[in-house]
Amino acid sequence: MIKYLGILVLLLLILFPFTKTVDAKLLPQAKNAASKPKITAKNTQSGIGVSPKLRADKKALIVNFTNLQNASAVSYFLTYKQSLRPDGLKSSIQEEGAMGGLNLSGKSNQTAELLFGTCSKNVCRYHSGIKDALLEISYNLKNGKKYLKKYKIKV
Repeated sequence: MIKYLGILVLLLLILFPFTKTVDAKLLPQAKNAASKPKITAKNTQSGIGVSPKLRADKKALIVNFTNLQNASAVSYFLTYKQSLRPDGLKSSIQEEGAMGGLNLSGKSNQTAELLFGTCSKNVCRYHSGIKDALLEISYNLKNGKKYLKKYKIKV
């Protein structure tokens, strides 16, 4: 019995270097991914770009819109609270807002300036004590999808 065991071990040691190596199997999706690298272009965003910034004097919000060639309609809505009294009592806080839409006449970029105040006959009265400002941009793409972007504005 020990003799047969010794012969078996000896045969295994002799034959071991001649064994085949087996390649790992790849799933079909892994083979396709390895053979076809994906090439993606940068900035292939299908939506519109919106970048709101406060004007230097902090009396208006300037909103830059980009990629408007993808949109069929764009509207904006700015809401905020203003203090009517300098001490900021709750009873003296009033809700204010501004709204509008863009005329999409083939332009791919536009800018809108939204005042924290009112203007009449080229005379503007600016609100003070602005807080809780919120800008909402609603737009429809030409493919039919509708989007709403919200921005909290710190004044």
